[in-house]
Amino acid sequence: MPGMIRLLAAVVCVCLAALLVGCPSQPVAHNDGAKAEATAPPATSIEKKKAKTHAAPTASLSRRRTSVIVLNGNGTPGAAATTALQLRRFHYTVAATGNANRTDFARSLVMYRKGYEGEAIRLAHDLHVKRVTPLDGMKLGELQGAHLALILGG
Repeated sequence: MPGMIRLLAAVVCVCLAALLVGCPSQPVAHNDGAKAEATAPPATSIEKKKAKTHAAPTASLSRRRTSVIVLNGNGTPGAAATTALQLRRFHYTVAATGNANRTDFARSLVMYRKGYEGEAIRLAHDLHVKRVTPLDGMKLGELQGAHLALILGG
């Protein structure tokens, strides 16, 4: 009887180890000779969080050294100038203000030049803007030397 208990304990340990390590990705043969794909156990909430999170880039430039161009994309007169004042209160350098090529932006967004994602995330956080994206639809020359473009939406 003690041998049977040891055998059962060993089987339980092997099963637990397989669950902790994960099931193999190779097909597993069943008693009837058919093959079925092995499935990994469902991810726990901690594993899901680890899979979704990655280290967000951090800003290497101070706000004072971060240059922003503010473009009115909502058609409201004076929106870019008003937001530029707000940016200056946050100590950002405003390179220029103007109108975007369209006035139908539903939401504001921050676009960034390569290497300035951290600064864009910080600006978006400061202004409660939810969308941050790499430079798209604008050429570097249109930024007038700025690191970031803030396009104001409705």
